[in-house]
Parts: sequence; structure tokens; C-alpha cells
Amino acid sequence: MSNDSPKLLYQIIKEDILSLIGQKQFSYDEPICTEKGLSEQYGVSRITSKRAIDDLEKEGILYRKRGVGSFVRRPSDRAAIEPAKSLTAQGTTTSGTTLPFVLPFAVTEGGMLRIVEAASRQLAAHGYHLAVHICERDLEQERSLLLHLSSQPVGGLILYPAGGELPTEILKLFADNGKPVIILDTPHDISYLSSIVCDNYGGSYMLTRHLIDYGHRTIAYLSRFTPQERTSLSERYRGFMQCMQDHHLPVPPEVIHMNLSTDHHMLKHTINSLYRSGVTAIECENDEVAFNVYMCCLSLSIQVPEQMNITGFDNIEWAVTGSAQLTTVDQNFAAMGEMIADLILQPQQEPVFKTVPVALIPRASTGPVAI
Repeated sequence: MSNDSPKLLYQIIKEDILSLIGQKQFSYDEPICTEKGLSEQYGVSRITSKRAIDDLEKEGILYRKRGVGSFVRRPSDRAAIEPAKSLTAQGTTTSGTTLPFVLPFAVTEGGMLRIVEAASRQLAAHGYHLAVHICERDLEQERSLLLHLSSQPVGGLILYPAGGELPTEILKLFADNGKPVIILDTPHDISYLSSIVCDNYGGSYMLTRHLIDYGHRTIAYLSRFTPQERTSLSERYRGFMQCMQDHHLPVPPEVIHMNLSTDHHMLKHTINSLYRSGVTAIECENDEVAFNVYMCCLSLSIQVPEQMNITGFDNIEWAVTGSAQLTTVDQNFAAMGEMIADLILQPQQEPVFKTVPVALIPRASTGPVAI
């Protein structure tokens, strides 16, 4: 084989991975491959191995966990994502009323797939078809897409904003045409837009109280984004800070890390510094960050939870990957999907503002502070 034929090489890699899956030579709980591993195994560039993984991910066969590798998606999850994949690619449906659902990230991230499933199930019975559009956290792409959709014969709009500020002048075009607009996970006071948010503030407050009740007094907070970048994360950070304040506990600036890098070596350095400074618990923006923190603790021989407590948020697969059993907050994504369907099917005279309750899910990553 020649490296002058990158297309042939990435296709061969894809076929070999599919063959392993077909022969059941894999575990759903362990990565089937990594970019680096494939590059070394086949003697190809990382670009070639990435192309093979990207294709299988787009086809719904694999999904990535940053810093860990690519995993095989369970058959039930593949079946569920197929309609969303089709709608993402086409953006339209052949019959019924199209309802665009605009996201800043893949529908497989977080609990979005569960929201789409629940909403689709209820809306399909009434002739609605969700058309998922991905904007890759690009504000200009989001504005351009929304402007285009505002002139299309759609039944409304569901938007998970790419940034903290809403493009109100474009969204008003939908409302002025009598099309309901539902904003997800971004609290607002705009009179012509409905909203569905999870109780990010309450969930974070519960997590922090959980750690305090275990005797932790020096608690760090880690996030890949600043509070200004994501409204939902702003609410989570606010819940953490308010709970610490209510219990008269100091929060030194050095235990707060925003714009956090999840590069394994850089994150290890951050975790090691926190541990040496006396931090006994780390509250993370979500389960993905918490999982990476957990893996760093393992590589640093910091025992969880005996020497370090870790919490996430969302209660998604990251929280229970491999040996990780992370305490987290469960968002009722199915309830959010059902609320979306209800608002579309029973439009109100005035926009509706709904908050979805959350639940604390204690697991093995938290426990009493060491004495």
C-alpha cells in the first residue's frame, strides 16, 4: 500500500474497524481505536486516521470521548440517531410541517439526542418533522442560518444558542409571522420568545451542598468556558458561589479555573497544583470535564474519593465510563423534549417560560473528607 493513496488507506482502516465490530471483537465500554493508535498501526498520518474515524462517527457507528478514544455506539443509539443524521444532512423533509432545531454542537453531545427523541415522538403523530441544523458554535453561521429559516415555510423554531446573546432582531421575524420560538437552556426576559431551561443554578447548589455536607471546605471549580460565554454555565457557577457564601466558606481565586484546557498534561498540572494546595473536592462544569479530571487523578495516584472528590453535571455516559462513577446532576432531557412538543402543539397567546427540575445523583466519586 502506498501513502500516496490516502483515500484508499482511510477506507481500508474504516473497513477493518467495521470488520472488528462485525466479529464482535470490541467492548462498548472500552475505546476500539484512537487516532494515534491507528496512525502507528497502519503507518499513516494522523490526518488519514482522523478521516476514517470522522466518517464512522458521521455514520453513527462510533463516538468520541476526548482524550480517551473512539467507542462503538450501541445499536439502540445508532437507530435513534439515524433520523437526526438524515435531517441534519438534508435540512428538509418530504411531507408534513418542518420544525428546525438549531444546535451549536452535534446532536450526540450531552443529552440532546434524548431531547430530540422525546420531541420527535410526540410531534410526528401530528405531522411535524424535526430538522436538526448544526452551527458548530459559530455565531455568524447561526445568524445566517436563522435568517434563511425565517423566510422558509417552517412551523416554528427551536434554538439552543451558540452564545450568550440572542439574535433578537432575527428571532422577532419568526414571532411576527406567528411562528413559535423556543429557546433552550438560556434564561431571558424577551416577551415574544418561549424558553425551556433546566435548573442549572439549583443543581449546582445541590452538588456544592453535597460536598459541604461531607465535610469539604476547600472546593475548586473548573470550566472550559467563562460564565459570560454560556448562560447555563453562568447559572451553575452562580449556584456554586452562592452555596459557598451561604455556608461562609472562602473561595480563593486560585481554586477557580475558567477557560480550562482539557489537554491531559496541562490538566494534570492543574489538578496536581490544586491537590497540593489543599483542595479536597473539585466541582466541574459537566460530566466530560469531570471524567478528564478523574483520569488525571488516576495518573497522579490521587485516590478518588479518599483524597479528592469529583462532581460533574448532566448525568450522561461520561459519568459512568470505564471505572468512573461520578456524582452528578441529572437533567430530565426527556421532559424537555416533551415540553417542546407541548409548546408547539398547544401554542399559547403569550410565550411560556418553563424550568425543568433536576436531581442529585450521588456515586462513588464523592465521600467524606479525610480526617
